[in-house]
Amino acid sequence: MPGVCGFSFITHESEIFRDMYREFTAGPVYFYSIALRRLGSTILVVTRIGEDYIHVVNELKSLGIDVIVKKSKVTTSFHTVYGKSIDERFIEVKAVAEPFNVSDLNLCPSVKYIYIGPLTTKDFDIDFIKEASKRAPIILDAQGFTREVRGSRIKYTDWSWKVEGLKYITVLKVDRVEAKLLTGYSDIEEALDTLISMGPNEVLLTSSEGVYLRVKGCGIFHAPFIVDEIRGRVGRGDTCTAAYTHAKLRGWPYDFAVKFAAATTSIKLSYQGPFRGNEKSVLKYIKERYETK
Repeated sequence: MPGVCGFSFITHESEIFRDMYREFTAGPVYFYSIALRRLGSTILVVTRIGEDYIHVVNELKSLGIDVIVKKSKVTTSFHTVYGKSIDERFIEVKAVAEPFNVSDLNLCPSVKYIYIGPLTTKDFDIDFIKEASKRAPIILDAQGFTREVRGSRIKYTDWSWKVEGLKYITVLKVDRVEAKLLTGYSDIEEALDTLISMGPNEVLLTSSEGVYLRVKGCGIFHAPFIVDEIRGRVGRGDTCTAAYTHAKLRGWPYDFAVKFAAATTSIKLSYQGPFRGNEKSVLKYIKERYETK
């Protein structure tokens, strides 16, 4: 039995980051599943992808990740230009795959968590969230619910049905920009307190400074990113969410879980592409870079 069943998209993308152009494979579940598997946890991926790009699932399968493909007419494709801060990005929409529906949940076996990673406001609806919550605790990356497709552009917006939707979420993942969109607060502590009051048990937030974790009844935990040079911004949040998921599956306490998530993400930020380490390498990194000698 896999620990997690993940519903999201594998995408074909391009970016301009620090004046460098490149094309690559991405998508929430791509970075999430690879990091989770390399850390030692198991996952079944359910994804929507076009026939022309279906070969990319072989990379996941080669790592021991089970994949179910729901064929789409097109593969979701974006072009991203990053601003001066790694928290700032401008996205052009090239194509969007068909959304998931409630019946897709029948592909999910008995698992400890269901991961949901939307890329746009139309990818999942409230019925999917409600039904998923009956099957396992939900780990939701809110990213897509703040990204509305308008023509060929992404318009950042509030999640229109967040009051209802957040009632069914166990772990909510946001970045600093998304947290402000959802709460109106730029201050991280105020944003986290507001989000936790809406229903989730845990809210995981990434920013350029590191990882924040707000737990209902336990306050806020924080661990910084410690990386000599950032070379791979894409997949930051997905890798962080995967590392935190792994920590939960391992039963680690919140203070160590957030440190493990920050350390895993720091390692990934040092290069392009998905996380290439393992649990042992992250624990070594924590000892060398995070613990006081």
